[in-house]
Amino acid sequence: EWPLRPGSSVFNAEWPLRPGSSVFNAEWPLRPGSSVFNKIGDNCIAVGQFGDVMRAFGSNPTNAQIKKAQDGVDPEGKKRVAFNRFLPVYETVKKEAKPMTFEDYVEGMKVFDRDLVGYLQSGELRHLLTFMGEKLTDEEVDQIFAGLEDDNGNVQYDELIRRLMKDA
Repeated sequence: EWPLRPGSSVFNAEWPLRPGSSVFNAEWPLRPGSSVFNKIGDNCIAVGQFGDVMRAFGSNPTNAQIKKAQDGVDPEGKKRVAFNRFLPVYETVKKEAKPMTFEDYVEGMKVFDRDLVGYLQSGELRHLLTFMGEKLTDEEVDQIFAGLEDDNGNVQYDELIRRLMKDA
């Protein structure tokens, strides 16, 4: 079984939010006292936080999409809205979002490829995967890297991305 699942923040895969899933019940981040977004305990978020909440849900809206969503609810961005008012806005933005392509992921990996040679050191990549974002275990990283590391400890990231996209 592949350790990276849809919703993993490692590659920002799409996360299918559905009514009845735990995010809409006890795990909803706007639950009183349990959220960085619900600072005053009213079960609402500020319109100005729409982008942060959407990203927390695994979506990757553009700044223009966020601005349009905020303007549709409160152009000044000062109101606080409940989840039932936020959800339709989120769903609209999510539908407009363009899914990431293989090329998008390759461009993202190039940030770490200082010499632009198509390889990353497996130790550096291992550190990123085990200490940042959705932290993976060493066993999960070993599973990901199986057959991808060369004799010098490098991983060709386009092959890594192909594997991740194939198994997601």
